[in-house]
Amino acid sequence: MSALLSIVKSGRIWATHFRFLNDRSEIETMWNAVQKRLEERIVQEGSSDVAHALSAVAEAVKNRRSSNEFVASFSENGDDLTQWRSYCTSGCGVSLGFSNVALESRWVADPAGGEPSWVGGSLMKVRYLDGKNIAALDPAIDKALNMAAQLDGQQGFFGTMQHKGIARAALSLLTPSYKHEAFRHEYEWRLVLNKPHKPMPGQRFRPGKSMLIPYVEVDLNRNLKFELSEKYMLRQIIVGPTPNPELAEEALRSLFASSGHEVDVEVSSVPLRGWWDADGESSDDPRRRNRQL
Repeated sequence: MSALLSIVKSGRIWATHFRFLNDRSEIETMWNAVQKRLEERIVQEGSSDVAHALSAVAEAVKNRRSSNEFVASFSENGDDLTQWRSYCTSGCGVSLGFSNVALESRWVADPAGGEPSWVGGSLMKVRYLDGKNIAALDPAIDKALNMAAQLDGQQGFFGTMQHKGIARAALSLLTPSYKHEAFRHEYEWRLVLNKPHKPMPGQRFRPGKSMLIPYVEVDLNRNLKFELSEKYMLRQIIVGPTPNPELAEEALRSLFASSGHEVDVEVSSVPLRGWWDADGESSDDPRRRNRQL
Protein backbone atom coordinates (compact mmCIF):
# COMPACT_ATOMS: atom_id res chain seq x y z
CA MET A 1 0.00 0.00 0.00
CA SER A 2 2.92 2.35 0.67
CA ALA A 3 4.13 1.85 -2.91
CA LEU A 4 0.62 2.59 -4.23
CA LEU A 5 0.44 5.84 -2.26
CA SER A 6 3.90 6.85 -3.46
CA ILE A 7 2.99 6.27 -7.12
CA VAL A 8 -0.32 8.14 -6.78
CA LYS A 9 1.33 11.08 -5.02
CA SER A 10 4.39 11.42 -7.27
CA GLY A 11 3.02 10.19 -10.62
CA ARG A 12 6.21 8.16 -11.01
CA ILE A 13 7.38 4.57 -11.12
CA TRP A 14 10.85 3.09 -10.70
CA ALA A 15 12.91 1.55 -13.50
CA THR A 16 15.85 -0.61 -12.38
CA HIS A 17 19.18 -1.06 -14.15
CA PHE A 18 18.86 -4.19 -16.30
CA ARG A 19 21.99 -5.83 -14.83
CA PHE A 20 20.60 -5.50 -11.30
CA LEU A 21 17.27 -7.29 -11.82
CA ASN A 22 16.42 -10.25 -9.57
CA ASP A 23 17.65 -12.83 -12.08
CA ARG A 24 21.31 -11.84 -12.56
CA SER A 25 21.85 -14.49 -15.24
CA GLU A 26 19.00 -13.15 -17.37
CA ILE A 27 21.01 -10.61 -19.39
CA GLU A 28 23.83 -13.05 -20.18
CA THR A 29 21.36 -15.76 -21.17
CA MET A 30 19.78 -13.47 -23.76
CA TRP A 31 23.06 -12.10 -25.09
CA ASN A 32 24.37 -15.66 -25.49
CA ALA A 33 21.22 -16.51 -27.46
CA VAL A 34 21.76 -13.44 -29.69
CA GLN A 35 25.40 -14.45 -30.28
CA LYS A 36 24.41 -18.01 -31.16
CA ARG A 37 21.69 -16.89 -33.59
CA LEU A 38 24.07 -14.44 -35.29
CA GLU A 39 26.57 -17.25 -35.82
CA GLU A 40 23.85 -19.50 -37.26
CA ARG A 41 22.74 -16.81 -39.71
CA ILE A 42 26.32 -16.07 -40.79
CA VAL A 43 26.67 -19.72 -41.84
CA GLN A 44 23.30 -19.64 -43.61
CA GLU A 45 24.15 -16.46 -45.56
CA GLY A 46 27.49 -17.78 -46.84
CA SER A 47 29.72 -15.06 -48.30
CA SER A 48 26.98 -12.51 -48.99
CA ASP A 49 26.97 -8.86 -47.92
CA VAL A 50 24.43 -9.78 -45.27
CA ALA A 51 26.89 -12.31 -43.81
CA HIS A 52 29.58 -9.62 -43.59
CA ALA A 53 27.15 -7.27 -41.84
CA LEU A 54 26.13 -10.03 -39.43
CA SER A 55 29.80 -10.82 -38.72
CA ALA A 56 30.47 -7.20 -37.80
CA VAL A 57 27.49 -7.19 -35.45
CA ALA A 58 28.57 -10.51 -33.91
CA GLU A 59 32.00 -9.02 -33.20
CA ALA A 60 30.44 -5.95 -31.59
CA VAL A 61 28.16 -8.13 -29.46
CA LYS A 62 31.07 -10.32 -28.36
CA ASN A 63 33.10 -7.26 -27.29
CA ARG A 64 30.15 -5.30 -25.89
CA ARG A 65 30.44 -3.04 -22.90
CA SER A 66 28.16 -3.09 -19.88
CA SER A 67 24.54 -2.41 -20.73
CA ASN A 68 22.89 0.89 -19.83
CA GLU A 69 19.22 -0.08 -19.96
CA PHE A 70 16.73 0.56 -17.16
CA VAL A 71 13.59 -1.57 -16.96
CA ALA A 72 10.13 -1.37 -15.39
CA SER A 73 8.05 -4.55 -15.69
CA PHE A 74 4.31 -5.10 -16.15
CA SER A 75 2.00 -8.06 -16.71
CA GLU A 76 -0.98 -8.57 -19.00
CA ASN A 77 -2.65 -10.55 -16.22
CA GLY A 78 -3.66 -8.25 -13.37
CA ASP A 79 -5.07 -10.97 -11.11
CA ASP A 80 -2.60 -13.84 -11.06
CA LEU A 81 -2.08 -16.29 -8.20
CA THR A 82 1.68 -16.57 -8.77
CA GLN A 83 2.14 -12.80 -8.66
CA TRP A 84 0.08 -12.43 -5.48
CA ARG A 85 2.11 -15.16 -3.81
CA SER A 86 5.40 -13.59 -4.88
CA TYR A 87 4.72 -9.97 -3.98
CA CYS A 88 1.82 -9.84 -1.54
CA THR A 89 2.42 -12.65 0.94
CA SER A 90 1.34 -10.45 3.86
CA GLY A 91 -2.23 -10.18 2.54
CA CYS A 92 -1.73 -6.52 1.70
CA GLY A 93 -1.30 -5.59 -1.95
CA VAL A 94 -2.86 -4.23 -5.11
CA SER A 95 -2.49 -4.63 -8.86
CA LEU A 96 -2.25 -1.33 -10.75
CA GLY A 97 -3.71 -1.08 -14.25
CA PHE A 98 -2.01 1.76 -16.19
CA SER A 99 -3.26 3.44 -19.36
CA ASN A 100 -1.21 3.04 -22.53
CA VAL A 101 -0.71 6.79 -22.77
CA ALA A 102 0.77 6.93 -19.28
CA LEU A 103 3.50 4.46 -20.27
CA GLU A 104 4.53 6.37 -23.41
CA SER A 105 6.39 8.94 -21.30
CA ARG A 106 10.20 8.81 -21.39
CA TRP A 107 10.93 11.47 -18.77
CA VAL A 108 13.42 10.72 -15.99
CA ALA A 109 13.18 12.84 -12.85
CA ASP A 110 16.15 14.75 -11.45
CA PRO A 111 17.00 13.64 -7.86
CA ALA A 112 18.08 17.22 -7.07
CA GLY A 113 14.71 18.61 -8.13
CA GLY A 114 15.91 20.15 -11.39
CA GLU A 115 14.51 19.75 -14.88
CA PRO A 116 13.60 16.19 -15.94
CA SER A 117 15.48 14.50 -18.79
CA TRP A 118 13.98 12.91 -21.90
CA VAL A 119 15.63 9.57 -22.71
CA GLY A 120 15.14 6.93 -25.38
CA GLY A 121 13.18 3.75 -24.98
CA SER A 122 9.96 1.92 -25.70
CA LEU A 123 7.27 -0.32 -24.21
CA MET A 124 7.87 -3.89 -25.39
CA LYS A 125 6.04 -7.17 -25.12
CA VAL A 126 8.39 -9.83 -23.77
CA ARG A 127 8.97 -12.86 -25.97
CA TYR A 128 9.99 -16.15 -24.43
CA LEU A 129 12.81 -18.29 -25.78
CA ASP A 130 14.29 -21.71 -25.21
CA GLY A 131 17.25 -23.40 -26.84
CA LYS A 132 15.10 -24.56 -29.76
CA ASN A 133 13.42 -21.35 -30.92
CA ILE A 134 16.18 -18.72 -30.93
CA ALA A 135 15.19 -17.98 -34.54
CA ALA A 136 12.53 -15.86 -32.85
CA LEU A 137 15.34 -13.34 -32.31
CA ASP A 138 15.48 -12.64 -36.06
CA PRO A 139 13.04 -9.66 -36.00
CA ALA A 140 15.22 -7.92 -33.40
CA ILE A 141 18.39 -8.68 -35.34
CA ASP A 142 16.87 -7.49 -38.63
CA LYS A 143 15.58 -4.31 -37.00
CA ALA A 144 19.07 -3.61 -35.64
CA LEU A 145 20.64 -4.21 -39.07
CA ASN A 146 18.13 -1.89 -40.79
CA MET A 147 18.75 0.84 -38.24
CA ALA A 148 22.51 0.45 -38.69
CA ALA A 149 22.21 0.67 -42.48
CA GLN A 150 20.19 3.90 -42.21
CA LEU A 151 22.47 5.64 -39.71
CA ASP A 152 25.89 4.35 -40.77
CA GLY A 153 28.23 7.26 -41.50
CA GLN A 154 26.04 9.95 -39.97
CA GLN A 155 27.32 12.31 -37.31
CA GLY A 156 26.44 11.48 -33.72
CA PHE A 157 27.31 12.88 -30.30
CA PHE A 158 30.75 11.29 -30.38
CA GLY A 159 31.65 11.58 -34.05
CA THR A 160 30.75 9.46 -37.05
CA MET A 161 28.47 6.53 -36.26
CA GLN A 162 29.60 3.09 -37.39
CA HIS A 163 27.43 0.23 -38.60
CA LYS A 164 28.38 -2.37 -36.00
CA GLY A 165 28.18 0.06 -33.10
CA ILE A 166 24.69 1.17 -34.12
CA ALA A 167 23.50 -2.42 -34.44
CA ARG A 168 24.92 -3.37 -31.05
CA ALA A 169 23.22 -0.37 -29.42
CA ALA A 170 19.91 -1.29 -31.06
CA LEU A 171 20.21 -4.87 -29.86
CA SER A 172 20.98 -3.60 -26.34
CA LEU A 173 17.62 -1.88 -26.32
CA LEU A 174 15.76 -4.87 -27.77
CA THR A 175 17.41 -7.69 -25.81
CA PRO A 176 15.55 -6.92 -22.54
CA SER A 177 12.32 -7.81 -24.33
CA TYR A 178 13.34 -11.50 -24.41
CA LYS A 179 13.33 -13.94 -21.50
CA HIS A 180 13.61 -17.67 -20.92
CA GLU A 181 10.39 -19.60 -21.50
CA ALA A 182 10.30 -20.64 -17.83
CA PHE A 183 8.86 -17.15 -17.16
CA ARG A 184 6.13 -17.45 -19.78
CA HIS A 185 3.34 -17.44 -17.18
CA GLU A 186 4.19 -13.81 -16.29
CA TYR A 187 2.84 -12.45 -19.62
CA GLU A 188 5.31 -9.61 -19.19
CA TRP A 189 5.70 -6.25 -20.88
CA ARG A 190 8.69 -4.02 -20.21
CA LEU A 191 9.28 -0.32 -20.34
CA VAL A 192 12.93 -0.16 -21.43
CA LEU A 193 14.79 3.14 -21.10
CA ASN A 194 18.17 3.90 -22.61
CA LYS A 195 20.47 6.88 -23.11
CA PRO A 196 22.74 5.87 -26.03
CA HIS A 197 26.43 6.74 -25.60
CA LYS A 198 25.77 8.65 -22.38
CA PRO A 199 25.25 7.77 -18.70
CA MET A 200 21.59 7.52 -17.74
CA PRO A 201 20.59 10.83 -16.11
CA GLY A 202 18.79 11.01 -12.78
CA GLN A 203 20.26 7.82 -11.36
CA ARG A 204 19.38 7.02 -7.76
CA PHE A 205 20.48 4.14 -5.55
CA ARG A 206 18.64 1.97 -3.05
CA PRO A 207 20.08 -0.71 -0.77
CA GLY A 208 19.83 -4.31 -1.94
CA LYS A 209 20.69 -7.43 0.03
CA SER A 210 24.39 -7.27 -0.84
CA MET A 211 24.88 -4.14 -2.98
CA LEU A 212 23.41 -0.84 -4.05
CA ILE A 213 20.77 -1.03 -6.80
CA PRO A 214 20.77 1.74 -9.46
CA TYR A 215 17.35 2.96 -10.57
CA VAL A 216 15.59 6.00 -12.01
CA GLU A 217 12.18 7.53 -11.33
CA VAL A 218 10.06 7.81 -14.48
CA ASP A 219 7.47 10.59 -14.73
CA LEU A 220 4.35 8.98 -16.23
CA ASN A 221 1.59 10.40 -18.39
CA ARG A 222 3.73 13.16 -19.94
CA ASN A 223 4.06 14.13 -23.62
CA LEU A 224 7.17 15.40 -25.42
CA LYS A 225 6.66 18.86 -23.90
CA PHE A 226 6.30 17.39 -20.38
CA GLU A 227 2.61 18.29 -20.41
CA LEU A 228 0.37 16.10 -18.27
CA SER A 229 -2.29 14.07 -20.11
CA GLU A 230 -5.92 14.96 -19.43
CA LYS A 231 -6.69 11.31 -18.72
CA TYR A 232 -5.56 9.86 -15.41
CA MET A 233 -2.64 7.42 -15.50
CA LEU A 234 -4.49 4.63 -13.65
CA ARG A 235 -7.55 2.90 -15.08
CA GLN A 236 -8.01 -0.07 -12.72
CA ILE A 237 -7.03 -1.26 -9.26
CA ILE A 238 -7.41 -4.89 -8.19
CA VAL A 239 -7.33 -5.49 -4.46
CA GLY A 240 -5.17 -8.52 -3.71
CA PRO A 241 -6.28 -11.42 -1.50
CA THR A 242 -6.69 -9.93 1.98
CA PRO A 243 -8.59 -10.67 5.22
CA ASN A 244 -10.64 -7.47 4.72
CA PRO A 245 -11.39 -7.10 0.99
CA GLU A 246 -14.52 -4.98 1.41
CA LEU A 247 -12.77 -2.41 3.60
CA ALA A 248 -9.73 -2.34 1.33
CA GLU A 249 -11.97 -1.73 -1.69
CA GLU A 250 -13.89 1.01 0.13
CA ALA A 251 -10.71 2.82 1.16
CA LEU A 252 -9.33 2.76 -2.39
CA ARG A 253 -12.56 4.11 -3.85
CA SER A 254 -12.42 6.94 -1.31
CA LEU A 255 -8.78 7.65 -2.19
CA PHE A 256 -9.50 8.26 -5.87
CA ALA A 257 -12.87 9.95 -5.31
CA SER A 258 -11.20 12.49 -3.02
CA SER A 259 -8.87 13.51 -5.87
CA GLY A 260 -11.56 13.50 -8.56
CA HIS A 261 -10.23 10.52 -10.51
CA GLU A 262 -12.41 7.74 -11.93
CA VAL A 263 -10.64 4.44 -11.37
CA ASP A 264 -12.29 1.02 -11.55
CA VAL A 265 -11.66 -0.76 -8.22
CA GLU A 266 -12.25 -4.51 -8.00
CA VAL A 267 -11.45 -7.32 -5.58
CA SER A 268 -9.27 -10.24 -6.66
CA SER A 269 -11.09 -13.40 -7.67
CA VAL A 270 -8.21 -15.57 -6.39
CA PRO A 271 -9.22 -17.54 -3.26
CA LEU A 272 -5.84 -17.29 -1.53
CA ARG A 273 -5.75 -17.45 2.29
CA GLY A 274 -2.01 -17.77 2.92
CA TRP A 275 -1.99 -15.15 5.69
CA TRP A 276 -4.44 -17.10 7.91
CA ASP A 277 -3.31 -19.65 10.43
CA ALA A 278 -4.89 -23.01 11.07
CA ASP A 279 -7.67 -21.77 13.35
CA GLY A 280 -8.84 -19.18 10.84
CA GLU A 281 -7.46 -16.06 12.52
CA SER A 282 -5.42 -13.47 10.69
CA SER A 283 -1.73 -13.48 11.65
CA ASP A 284 -1.99 -9.67 11.39
CA ASP A 285 -4.69 -9.50 14.06
CA PRO A 286 -3.21 -7.57 17.06
CA ARG A 287 -5.07 -9.86 19.47
CA ARG A 288 -3.30 -12.83 17.94
CA ARG A 289 0.08 -11.08 18.16
CA ASN A 290 -0.54 -10.34 21.85
CA ARG A 291 -1.19 -14.00 22.59
CA GLN A 292 1.97 -14.97 20.72
CA LEU A 293 3.96 -12.51 22.83
